[in-house]
Parts: sequence; structure tokens; C-alpha cells
Amino acid sequence: MVDRWGRWVMWGALGGATALVGAALVGRFHRRSGGLLVVREWFDQPLLFATSALPLLIVALVFSRWPTWVRGGLGCAVVVLGVGTVPFWILSSDGPRTTRIEAAPGRSDRVLVVRQDTAGFGPDPVSWVYVDDGSGLTARRWQVAYVGEHDGLGEVGWDGPDRLRLVTGDGTRWVRLGTDGRPGPVTPDRP
Repeated sequence: MVDRWGRWVMWGALGGATALVGAALVGRFHRRSGGLLVVREWFDQPLLFATSALPLLIVALVFSRWPTWVRGGLGCAVVVLGVGTVPFWILSSDGPRTTRIEAAPGRSDRVLVVRQDTAGFGPDPVSWVYVDDGSGLTARRWQVAYVGEHDGLGEVGWDGPDRLRLVTGDGTRWVRLGTDGRPGPVTPDRP
């Protein structure tokens, strides 16, 4: 009876660790332009999910029926990986912060989002410009532009319900959005 219970614990711990790593992979996949926003926000946390999976792997190793030397070696590897994540936790910043959210004129289902973060130790921020299209669980986030610290984001705003105006150190650009919110090419001339 005890042996059977131990196997259930082992398989449950392995299943939980696999689910955590799988969720992080799904979140990372939806980080791309056009990915589902809700999945991206909830599951794109690879450091958190991988670190949470490590104790479950230790539990699985403790209750496994593998030879002691195999469990000991794998347990040491898991502990080393766990300790190796500590510098990443210390050095990781909160990431980019949202500095602007603006709905498109006449469209409540399309939103301009600007996120900024500092690049290393420089004072100038780097900016990401996104358009969230849709609502609820089907909302998608499209990356419109990345503006580095040398270009500098001067201004960004709506130039209509399906057109953005982007002003950087290089000049003014316009971006036309498709019916699904997908950004078209950035053009230096007004479309």
C-alpha cells in the first residue's frame, strides 16, 4: 500500500513539473507578435515556472524506485540547477513597465500600448510599441515597433482607427494596421 502511494506521489510530482515547464513554454510561444495576450501575461514566466518545478522534481526523485546512485546524482543536479537560478532572481528586473495605454478613436477593441525599460545602465529608455486587438480571451498583442535608446521615442499616437503616427529621433513614420490589428510596413510617408 505504501509502495503504491509512493508511485502516485512520484507520478503526480512529475506531472506537476511537466505542467509547469509546459505552461512556461506555451507562454513563451505566445510572446511573439500576434500571440494571445492573456496567455502571454499569465504564462510567460519561465524563471518562475522552472524554479517552481525543481521542488516537484526532488519529490519525484525521493519517491522513485530507481537505484540510489541514480536518485542521488539527479537530486544533486536538481539542487545545483536550483541554486544556479538564484543569480537570475537577484539580477532580474521587473521588466518593462507600461507607460501609456490609449484606445483607438471609434474602436474600443483596439488599444495602443507603450512599454519602456532602461537599457543597462544608460539613462535613456528603450520602448516597445504594441497594439492590442480584440477583447477578453481572444485579444492579441501585435508588436508595432521597438525604439532603441539612441533613436528615442518622441511621440506615438493614433492617426485614425487603423493608423498610427510614430515620431522618433529618425523622423516621423506611419503604420497602417490590418483588420486583425496586424501592423503593416512602417512608412516614412503618410499613407
